[in-house]
Amino acid sequence: QRLKIKIRTGESVDVIQPLNGSFNVRTQAGNNYSARRILVTTGGSPKREAYGFLEALGHTIKAPIPSLFTFNDSKKIFADLMGISVPSAEVRIASTNYRQQGPLLITHWGLSGPAVIRLSAWAAEHLHAVNYTFTALVSWIGPETEETLRRRLHEQRLSAPTQKVHNNPFSGIPQRLWTRLCSLAEIDEKKVWGETANRNLNKLLENILRCPFEIKGKTTFKEEFVTCGGIDLKEVEIPAMESKKVKGLFLAGEVLNIDGETGGFNFQSAWSTAYLAAKSCFQENAGSRL
Repeated sequence: QRLKIKIRTGESVDVIQPLNGSFNVRTQAGNNYSARRILVTTGGSPKREAYGFLEALGHTIKAPIPSLFTFNDSKKIFADLMGISVPSAEVRIASTNYRQQGPLLITHWGLSGPAVIRLSAWAAEHLHAVNYTFTALVSWIGPETEETLRRRLHEQRLSAPTQKVHNNPFSGIPQRLWTRLCSLAEIDEKKVWGETANRNLNKLLENILRCPFEIKGKTTFKEEFVTCGGIDLKEVEIPAMESKKVKGLFLAGEVLNIDGETGGFNFQSAWSTAYLAAKSCFQENAGSRL
């Protein structure tokens, strides 16, 4: 407003035409605009067609897919425990090497929290390939080994033989969650540690370290969703953020094939690439109007 720059809204870009050192931009509204340089910060999109005007310029578009989302538990056997969280869980995708640690939250639809959302970022392409249908294995106490946990359970049975298993949560596991894990291990609520059979302790160990969730689908929210995919970074001159395909065309933000884990990294990437691109736009002709 201060510089009396007009901002046009509701005008999707249809075509960008390079013209001997300048550009003509045609919008779907039928308007044409000319410029010596263009900065594209259109953000990510779940539809490949949204990148069409850039693909027409020769850019390679990595197929856009979702990143940063929560997991839908198809069986919802923990749904009544919604709101319960553990501070340091480990979540992994069965039969893969994908795993992440951190706080975990049980929701009415499944699993959320930093551990899950980070995992969705690192495994975005794999999860898309399996149509978001997979088994998530949760360790409620983090990356502890089976041998260590088995020894601790045995020590608990020896040191507190007359205490009820249901009433003695292990490793800081919330009481209601612990009760559910005991029930899944078929341990009667009146059973004490000294009378608990090895078979039941083995089941309890499995549910503490490898509690299975049959995931089918994802849940996305505006504040925790980014796009994995976009313009291939190999076609961008960094740190100038200028296209290697089209001189004078600059790119920043999520239109690029950049996606980070949760924690502000995607915001920072958008701000930093925009700063670099804007600086580069003016670098050669500082003080001139573009």
